[in-house]
Amino acid sequence: MMIFWLVAVLLMVATLLFLLPPLIKTRVGESDALARDELNLVIFKDQMKELKSDQAVGVLTSEQYDVARQDLERDFLHDSGGESSEVVGQTDRVIGRAAAAVIVVLLPVMAVSIYGLLGAGAAGLDPDSARPDVQAEGHQGSLDEQIVTLREHLQNTPEDAEGWLMLARSYYFMKDYTNANGAYERASALIQNPDPNFLADWADTAAMAQGRQMAGRPYELAQKALSLDPSHQKALWLAGTAAFETNDYTATLEYWQRLVKQFPEGSENHVQMQRNIDEIKEMLGTSAEEPQTVAVETPAAGVSLHGVVRLSDELKGRVSPEQTVFVYARAPSGPRMPLAIVRKQVKDLPLTFTLDDSTAMTPAMKLSAFPQVMVGARVSMDGNAVLQSGDMETVMGPVNVSSAGELELVIDTIVP
Repeated sequence: MMIFWLVAVLLMVATLLFLLPPLIKTRVGESDALARDELNLVIFKDQMKELKSDQAVGVLTSEQYDVARQDLERDFLHDSGGESSEVVGQTDRVIGRAAAAVIVVLLPVMAVSIYGLLGAGAAGLDPDSARPDVQAEGHQGSLDEQIVTLREHLQNTPEDAEGWLMLARSYYFMKDYTNANGAYERASALIQNPDPNFLADWADTAAMAQGRQMAGRPYELAQKALSLDPSHQKALWLAGTAAFETNDYTATLEYWQRLVKQFPEGSENHVQMQRNIDEIKEMLGTSAEEPQTVAVETPAAGVSLHGVVRLSDELKGRVSPEQTVFVYARAPSGPRMPLAIVRKQVKDLPLTFTLDDSTAMTPAMKLSAFPQVMVGARVSMDGNAVLQSGDMETVMGPVNVSSAGELELVIDTIVP
């Protein structure tokens, strides 16, 4: 708003500076007129001296002198313009200054009025109010206003399934996931045969309402959508995410292998999904092409690692309480899939942890099967178990599993 008016004022000032000077400054014609009058006066005086000299020496009689003097005086008055010229000059100056005053007043008023009429109207005069209203489902008005209208409508007609669905989508757009989930609940009670799109959208909303967690109802809704459409893209992604959150990487792989087939080969989505699949395969202990085996010396069963993990003071201001923290142990060489892993949140730090066979990701790869491990802790910026740029981590090791003692992990490094 301030910038708009500043630019407008500068433009009007520039226009006035262009128009006013010719009206208020001394005009060149007036200066020339004054110079001519002075010259005429000098000439007149010289001619009078000559006449008096001619009369004194007898060249002109008294009568001839009087006639010549009258002619000179008449010519002088005619050439100098007399009083009428001065009056005209003064009148021109008064008119010019009056016109300048009128322009100073009228130009800004006319500029604002014409812009308001032919330009953007009131919105143009107040740009802050010109932000477009968000429209929902083709209805006029801001989304907040539309939500109020929908709620009033649904109070009178609570059986309107489409109205509840519209309200749910509006709440979701406003990131009010709790109310959006409630609206989906009401809509589902009125829709006899919900389609996969409805179920997938509801699963997504329900997961957002419980802190982006797919466990429970969201997973059930995604699976129900897949029972109706096994190739539904959003449902496959959500179901794979739900399986990933529960460390069921076999199920995750199955869902995402079905999903990657939905994208054209070479497309951005296809490349990204294939990258995710390769990472899951690596976490399962296999490469993208074939299984790998790692020969290890087996220590005594029942071993565990204990310790405390905390965040360095330098990084505390760069995380949020809900971000995911992974504490894990992995083999020093071979597959990077964790042998044991604990998932918490930043708000749980400092955290006392225990890693043992009960926290293994797969029965085939257990902590007790390795005499030495690498122990690490990581804050994941997006909740992904796979290391990403921007994550914060620390890694210690190799550590002897049977004699590690109490470990202290300080997360102090940002992954480049």
